[in-house]
Amino acid sequence: MGGAWGDPGLRPVPPARAVWGEYGSQRFGLPLIVEILEQNGLAATFFVEAFTDEQGYPGEMERACHYLLEHGQDVQLHIHPGHERYGRVLAGKIPLGPGSDQMADLPPAEQLALLQQGADRIRRWTGRPPAAFRAGNMGASEETLRQVEEAGILIDSSYAFPFAGGQCRFPAAQPYNGSRWYGGVLELALSGFQKLRLPGFHWAKPLDLVGIGFEECRDAIDCIVGAGADAVVILHSFSLLKVRDVQYNGGRPNWIVTRRFRRLCRWLADRPDRPTYTCRQLAEAVEAGEYEPSHAPPCRLVHPRSIVRKAVQVWNGRYWT
Repeated sequence: MGGAWGDPGLRPVPPARAVWGEYGSQRFGLPLIVEILEQNGLAATFFVEAFTDEQGYPGEMERACHYLLEHGQDVQLHIHPGHERYGRVLAGKIPLGPGSDQMADLPPAEQLALLQQGADRIRRWTGRPPAAFRAGNMGASEETLRQVEEAGILIDSSYAFPFAGGQCRFPAAQPYNGSRWYGGVLELALSGFQKLRLPGFHWAKPLDLVGIGFEECRDAIDCIVGAGADAVVILHSFSLLKVRDVQYNGGRPNWIVTRRFRRLCRWLADRPDRPTYTCRQLAEAVEAGEYEPSHAPPCRLVHPRSIVRKAVQVWNGRYWT
């Protein structure tokens, strides 16, 4: 939102920066991610925000969907309720104020309405309804899954045990990686791992290359897949760039995260015994009766390299490094 909730003089960050990563003639966002995927013969699922029009940028997400489909990528549904709320602020229907950006905090009927409206937009932009949904901030709950099912969406990918009981509104007990059914919705968990317990640090990390090294991600994937479950890695459109402020001014490449992503894609491409697949492909396998869900307790990685990674994170967190 680029500080727009707290300062009426600001606007949400334009997709040209947050999605495309466009700075001058260079693009460090979506096009760079797609380029790296294509170089390795991979396709990924892109969860596309449905309510960017309400932020004052009509047509931008439709353009992103067309770009992704032209490059053989998978488009699915993503919703930040705060983006839709901002549209009502601009229309003068409600006063300026953020409310909650967690899907699970809304009444069930409001969750369903957003899901139905968002799904209709994805259908219009891509020519087919979404097969999968991910809540912004992982802010879904088991009640959200009931509304996902009501909206006719087969897969949810909002559960992430490192965030459960917090921004992810699923219960924190019995954490898992992999997939499992909640009624008629298949939950495909964002993967994570338990790490070395240090005072003042969280006990688990998601498989997000902004916060972990390639080796940690690789080892976690091997552990999860070795336990018979699917591993899911997350990356945002803005993950491969650094910015100077909340308005995304002064974008420049984040070479460390970009290198991690390149290494991960090369490693995945060299592992035909463990193929990657998109949510659309997963949905097709489920509907054909060719997929059996499986989940496993989180693995624990305690390699000393995590200490080195923390030092790298501190160094890389500086804008000019």
